[in-house]
Amino acid sequence: MSDKFERELRDYLHKEAARTPQFPRSLRSRIVDGVAPQTRGRIASQLALAGALVLVAVVALGLRNSTVVINSVHSAIQAVLPTPSPNPTPSLPAFSCTPVSGGTTGLSTGLNSVRSARHDGYDRVVFQFASGIPSYDVVGQDSSTFIKDASGQPVSLDGTAGVKVILRSTDAAASSQDSQPKLQAVRQVAQVGNFEHQLTYGVSLGTATCFRVTDLSNPARLVIDFDTSKPSATASLAPKPAPTSPPSSAPSSLTPFTCTDLSGGTASSPPAQLTAIRIAHQAAGYDRIVFEFAGGPVPSYTLTRQASTHFVKDASGQPVTLQGSSGLKLVFHGAAGYPTYTGSTDQKPGLPVVQEVEQIGDFEGVLSWGIGLSQQSCMRTLELTGPTRLVIDVQTP
Repeated sequence: MSDKFERELRDYLHKEAARTPQFPRSLRSRIVDGVAPQTRGRIASQLALAGALVLVAVVALGLRNSTVVINSVHSAIQAVLPTPSPNPTPSLPAFSCTPVSGGTTGLSTGLNSVRSARHDGYDRVVFQFASGIPSYDVVGQDSSTFIKDASGQPVSLDGTAGVKVILRSTDAAASSQDSQPKLQAVRQVAQVGNFEHQLTYGVSLGTATCFRVTDLSNPARLVIDFDTSKPSATASLAPKPAPTSPPSSAPSSLTPFTCTDLSGGTASSPPAQLTAIRIAHQAAGYDRIVFEFAGGPVPSYTLTRQASTHFVKDASGQPVTLQGSSGLKLVFHGAAGYPTYTGSTDQKPGLPVVQEVEQIGDFEGVLSWGIGLSQQSCMRTLELTGPTRLVIDVQTP
């Protein structure tokens, strides 16, 4: 209790006793004795006793209106006590259909649990970590089919749309935490990747719906809410491919652009050897990246989208950030760059969409490249022979 509080409360009680002369002399004396300054050890109890005597005497004698007394005492106490500020209500971000990235780059942690539940207006999926929230991407897609990492095999979950959650520098708990909650929006949650210290989860949705992402602490949680408050028949979780009219000289085998992850190639042994990389803009409306190999078929590969340009190098585990705002991760299985590839392992062509292409791994037959993009874009892949090439076309505005 502060000295100021004691002084002001004492003065107030003196005033109340003086303003009520009808108190019996003995009662007024007890009030004055209680209000008189005391040692620190007794002052709180003395002041409390004096205040109680004032109130009891006033009510018992009926000398003053009880409402006036109560209001006066309340006002006096409010004047000397600080008014507590209400705790601010945490604000939630608005729902959006655009990719989200966040977390702490380079933080290594473990995933303890994955939970899902229905709430008023949204379905919630919670990823809880052992310590801190790692670097992550949350990327929507208009399909419930995901590409498994590292096998490259497609896996179809229940629903018609989905969201891919990438957790970097994260190890899984003993189980994969798969579940089929079958909520209004969220139908299934499944681990679709656990490779090179990176976890990937697919969240399938009954229909495409927007979402919001929140980072929470104590304990560390990544929370994804899926909007169920209104119909979302027109919602799209992935950019739509723009129509293109390739020139007449273009090969007729060009596949359409797609806004989903891609995989292909052929498993090979010994590892296929990378010999060259070429990057250029094409007037037909796309940036082209060509990976050329020495003979044999195109090795097995996966090409996955992410909402940021944050990658983790294999096998050092060091984080690396490329130019741009979103990215693609290309992983060849059964391939190597050393010693046949002698070109630059970090190219910055500065094209309309493709900003940077950097090698992020060449370890034990796994060859990985990160691609930094200026924006989220749809893509396609082509497997060509004579020489062996994997061609990646990234659509431009």
